[in-house]
Amino acid sequence: DKWEIERSTIEMQEIIGTGQFAEVHKAMWNKTRIVAVKTLKPGSMSTDSFLAEAQVMKSLTHKNIVQLMAVCTEEEPILIVTEYLANGSLLAYLRQRHDNKLPLHTLLDIAAKVADGMAYIEDRKLIHRDLAARNILLAGDLTPKVADFGLAK
Repeated sequence: DKWEIERSTIEMQEIIGTGQFAEVHKAMWNKTRIVAVKTLKPGSMSTDSFLAEAQVMKSLTHKNIVQLMAVCTEEEPILIVTEYLANGSLLAYLRQRHDNKLPLHTLLDIAAKVADGMAYIEDRKLIHRDLAARNILLAGDLTPKVADFGLAK
């Protein structure tokens, strides 16, 4: 599988997110690139179900979809390596900025780009099934990207 990488190329750093089934760590790949690494919480779901998310992501390449970069599947814990988005989730970003609301044109731009990403997913005959502000990640320039394909079908 062209997506498989050596586990030794990943240096895990701090946890940047956690959910019911997984944790997401900021990590360094090949000592040169900051990435996000999703790991399955032990006993929370089957590894096959966890890997299904990576399988979905392998088929998606769009400017408003979080890009899969690699996987480590040969031993546990399974790692799903994606691009790192510096501003984190849209939900957290908006909550942190409650005093200084984003301008309407910025909010509309984010909404339009999320809709563009979701239209791309639909064109691929997929359903995300968990679209929420917590699953939209923001790049440093506030470009939104749809993330978390754990429930996608």
